[in-house]
Amino acid sequence: MILVRNRRLPLSGSNLIFAILFAGLIWGACSPKVLRPGGGKDVKKPSKEKEEERRDIEEEVEATETLNFNNIALLLPFQLDKVIDSMPNRKDVERSSLALDFYQGFKLGLDRLTSGGDNFKLNVLDTRDNAGEAQRLAVGQDVKDAQLVVGPVFPTEINAFSKAANLKGKLQISPLAASDPSQYNIGNLVTVTPPIEVHAQAIAKYIAAEYSVGEQIIIVDNDDEDSKKFLLPLKNTLNKLNISFKEVKEIEDFELSLAVSTANIVINASTNQFFVAPLVAELYTQKTENAYDISLVGHPNWVRLDLDPNYLSTLNTCISSSYYVNDNDAEVKSFKKLYGDLFKVIPTDFAYKGYDAGLFFGRLLAEHPEDYADHLIKEAHDGVSMGFDFNYTPNAGYVNHHIRLLRFDGERYRPL
Repeated sequence: MILVRNRRLPLSGSNLIFAILFAGLIWGACSPKVLRPGGGKDVKKPSKEKEEERRDIEEEVEATETLNFNNIALLLPFQLDKVIDSMPNRKDVERSSLALDFYQGFKLGLDRLTSGGDNFKLNVLDTRDNAGEAQRLAVGQDVKDAQLVVGPVFPTEINAFSKAANLKGKLQISPLAASDPSQYNIGNLVTVTPPIEVHAQAIAKYIAAEYSVGEQIIIVDNDDEDSKKFLLPLKNTLNKLNISFKEVKEIEDFELSLAVSTANIVINASTNQFFVAPLVAELYTQKTENAYDISLVGHPNWVRLDLDPNYLSTLNTCISSSYYVNDNDAEVKSFKKLYGDLFKVIPTDFAYKGYDAGLFFGRLLAEHPEDYADHLIKEAHDGVSMGFDFNYTPNAGYVNHHIRLLRFDGERYRPL
């Protein structure tokens, strides 16, 4: 059973309409209400069926009061305070879509656990995408009473919330932010989305595992900000693994560094479309016209760039990712159908991530309610879209290190 409570989204004014829009979100799993027959001499005596229904409901309520609920506070940026009209418009819905999608997925994850007998109380709080509101919620009773805190989502809110909250050994889950968690210096922070440093380390270890003596590793460093964040930890890891590499700065200088008689592994970490597209085209030309043996490794965000699929496939292009949905997987199909039946839309990335987070952390809390934090680094889980495998350091807290390596197959990136 799940009790969903939402004290921070008042049912008044314009928020009433928006709350009705989100009726399934706010009240879809509320505790049963006791039905009491009215009084007076003209009131008909309840039928036998109604009386039995009333007793069943009261018995359910009494049973609910004796259950032990795992208490979770979920802080998301619904931004309902920004709804100014009596009827929310498309912009209002889009503004709240991240929070709504993640919530719906998260609750379905808990629903799956409740079907096995676990019980949860879920307090949904609107951070309003505002650091000040996040701080106010941090000292509220809902957060104080929670055994587990999921959110806030954005870095400024995470920082503001952690400075104000006193979680006393409880964990604060950062469900979506991919920012470097060491910047917060929060020992009880759990970073679900692996930061770019973890991606770089995974790529370096993959290259080291596949590396053969004599192969040429070439890093094309165009010195932009994304490249620096990725290449510095990658080069450090390669050095620790005693893997040598060359570096070039310009595409024009690239051909001089290619090995003629052995394989070339080319790495670039730019996310600039206007740099990456010409680089990929040049590598394709060198491989197809000049017969160089070239494989390409790119930045995780290349999945968002508009790059020639034939070029990527020919170059055996590989990237890293913490997120992947296999549409042929039975559990994915089941989730997609359930989500579509309930909400009449296809689940987004945030819905998938919410589902995986709800299932993993809900199960962790249900199985170890008193000391779940001690079990976090001992537990591993493969979800429908992402996996969980945490390492701990005092300044960064708990960081997810589950990374998949994907290769472009002519249509999309798929796991190696």
